[in-house]
Amino acid sequence: MRAMSTTKPRRAPVRPSRREEYSESTRAALVTSAIELFAEAGYAAASLDAIASSSRVTKGALYHHFPGGKKELFRAAFDQIERDVHERLSAVLEADRGTPWDAAVTALHAFLDMCLEPVYRRVVWQEGPHVMGFGEWWECEERHSLGLIASIIERLMDAGQIVRLPIEPLARTLSGALASAATAMGVSAEPQRTRAEFEQVIARLLQGLRPGALA
Repeated sequence: MRAMSTTKPRRAPVRPSRREEYSESTRAALVTSAIELFAEAGYAAASLDAIASSSRVTKGALYHHFPGGKKELFRAAFDQIERDVHERLSAVLEADRGTPWDAAVTALHAFLDMCLEPVYRRVVWQEGPHVMGFGEWWECEERHSLGLIASIIERLMDAGQIVRLPIEPLARTLSGALASAATAMGVSAEPQRTRAEFEQVIARLLQGLRPGALA
């Protein structure tokens, strides 16, 4: 007699309903319009009426998705931009076929280049600290960046390309340096020059972590 299988059949994934899909697409449209208007006009000048109109929804629909109004919508826009940057940097790291050190240097170049992009520069680095308050802004920034920085550091240590140090303090130190660079570029009258100077300094700091650098 054949034994009965105790393996439960897998359930097919539940597809969202049309209403859920519409709700999600409406929310995404609002966030996209908010990003564009916050980057173009700034937080203070970007009105909810303009964002709703650009998204082709009513202001009531906007408040349905973002009952906290413009500030809640700004947080959603901020998070979306940061997620996009995180994905792009992750793709840069995955595409690099060199050593972990080569990949880290490539990611540094890419990040500093992204900081010159108008949307990232204005919404995250110029507007973010003022709209959200420094504490909340910094917490959100670290939530998006710290894990990626820590993973890069861990790869470098495992490959013996930098000295082994406590990962979290080192990740926070580098995160602070990168945030300083991005903030300085955000307010600089000559952002390209500021970018080049910070890249030189941060690259030199990283070189100091190489084995034998302090010998």
